Amino acid sequence: MKKINLQFKIKNYYLLLLFILFGLPSAAFGAVLYFSSANNIYHEGDVFIVEARINIQDECINIVEADISFSQDVLEIVDFSKANSILSLWVSSPLISQETATISFAGGIPGGYCGIVPGDLSESNLIGKLVFKVKELFQTSIANVKFLENSRVLLNDGFGASGELEFKDASFTLLVGQSEDFKNEWQEQIETDLVPPELFEVEINKNPEMFENKYFIVFSTADKQTGIDYYEVKEGKGEWIIAQSPYLLKDQNLQSIIKVKAVDQADNQVIIEYTPLRRQLTFLAIFLILCVIIFWWILKNIKKRNIQN
Repeated sequence: MKKINLQFKIKNYYLLLLFILFGLPSAAFGAVLYFSSANNIYHEGDVFIVEARINIQDECINIVEADISFSQDVLEIVDFSKANSILSLWVSSPLISQETATISFAGGIPGGYCGIVPGDLSESNLIGKLVFKVKELFQTSIANVKFLENSRVLLNDGFGASGELEFKDASFTLLVGQSEDFKNEWQEQIETDLVPPELFEVEINKNPEMFENKYFIVFSTADKQTGIDYYEVKEGKGEWIIAQSPYLLKDQNLQSIIKVKAVDQADNQVIIEYTPLRRQLTFLAIFLILCVIIFWWILKNIKKRNIQN
């Protein structure tokens, strides 16, 4: 998963902004962070998905900050998918470390999240999908995946108060040797994903507190099937460059057409083209000048003919 961690610099700003903008009155609260999976028994080499989910009662939240650990000796973390997550504003993109056996992230829900809507069969309480691969085993082993105690949720109360939180770990039995029914749950999801990421908008901004007051673009989209893998940006006739929002523009004169490509885990993609207003005005000015020249030429010829007649 390709990343550029620019968002860490503005994490606290976004946290404050989220719970101020989307606050609601608070009441008694309780939440449970837990995991779900299709099975709890796997073999060597199997690739399986563990879904991180949340159940809440009596209140709404707008931020989830989580640190997750796993059994490093028997599991390898392959990926973290944000597909279909209730978190739409990622204050801190998932940071995966095989060395420390942890996954850390922080995300927000503008407007707040108040739990699964009654009758919702899709169980819309998904935070993210963790993809693991079973390492080589020498004996039957038990693998654990758990939320660390410093994980927390912030209430949608206008003050950013921390809510009471309970954790439920997940355990998996790992068997020696590969199964005849080899499992790769992640690859199965990727192969069935034929839908490109959702359309999105590209915005140009300029801020004295960012990039030395130079022009940059902001963009974001979602992919409900397998999740966004990475973004690329192209300015004018330049090359495609792996990028992340916010992205500092190379053409500070704003004379280049900007293209942003979003690619999901299944390699489906969508490209958005943006023409800066300054470039539009430049072409408009050229068009008006040409119109004036043509009008002057026509008028000149008409006068010339009148004189000849």
